[in-house]
Amino acid sequence: MGFSDRLRGWFKGEGKRSSPSKATAPASRASTKELEEFATTRSSVEAFLEPRTAIYSITLLLVADDGEYLRRPIGDAKQARELTGRLNLPLYDAARVGYPKRMRDYDTGKRPNRLRVEDMPPWPGDDVGSDGPPPPPVPPAGTDE
Repeated sequence: MGFSDRLRGWFKGEGKRSSPSKATAPASRASTKELEEFATTRSSVEAFLEPRTAIYSITLLLVADDGEYLRRPIGDAKQARELTGRLNLPLYDAARVGYPKRMRDYDTGKRPNRLRVEDMPPWPGDDVGSDGPPPPPVPPAGTDE
């Protein structure tokens, strides 16, 4: 491709890149499918709608409870609302609320401390003897109960 071909292409509005990257590509069925798969295979997923910038198109960012995230292009805010409504996900405007700290922690390698059932103290009802539950507390002297 010579200089005159590039100049002619520039005047026609043709870009330098032949195919857009994933971040700048318009929403496709594949990207929507990836978002759906991420939302259904992770727990406590939240959606963040990122505005269009000079470099990137409108994107939808899904963040799981452990901070793992997936960012894909989405057509517009209406399509994002439909997708999150269908998947029953809360949708936030990233320009207004920002990004969750757990997402940054995930990038740095910090993992949340998970509380397991085995780590919980015993349930008080499990150790009730044959006498039954303990009596109710006695009110202090001098009250009108």
